[in-house]
Amino acid sequence: MTILRWVLLISILITSAAAVDIDIVPDVVYGHKDGMALTFDVLKPKTGANGVGILFMVSGGWVSAWAPPQQSASRFEDLLNKGFTVIPVRHGSSPKYVIPEIVPDVRRAVRFIRHNAARWGIDPNRLGVYGGSADGHLSLVLGTSSDNGDPNATEPFLKESSRVASVVAYSPGRLAYLRARRQPAA
Repeated sequence: MTILRWVLLISILITSAAAVDIDIVPDVVYGHKDGMALTFDVLKPKTGANGVGILFMVSGGWVSAWAPPQQSASRFEDLLNKGFTVIPVRHGSSPKYVIPEIVPDVRRAVRFIRHNAARWGIDPNRLGVYGGSADGHLSLVLGTSSDNGDPNATEPFLKESSRVASVVAYSPGRLAYLRARRQPAA
């Protein structure tokens, strides 16, 4: 074997060994809408959790599809390896619900997570949100137009803020377009 092959093999083994063991809390119900459950999963590293909760808006074209949490965990491996607790949030989906009806769902999710943060070892003041395209749009809405909660709400968690500490919004399609524009013409 050449040195390059050995280095490649060792780096693959190290990367594979670095995958963190996680606890999965599937299908946490944070509300109901027209008889349907609004749910999220909690993916938390078994060791080394840093207390930060990162919400991922599960939304492609404002359609929020369920996937087995074990399957989605691989998508968040880098974050989990760094100690972040990842919470994929599902909302009411288009076309049944339009954006002004979806936004309250994701705000409700933030409030519910903040209210129950101790259950998952999360600091309620260290919640971030991210997503791309429709996910990113909902992330930006949370980052720019959230509120402090309703002090007169009958459900205790609705008194919580829907504000987040950080937002990352991206659009892979747009980035690819911008990169292509920078390429010299052939």
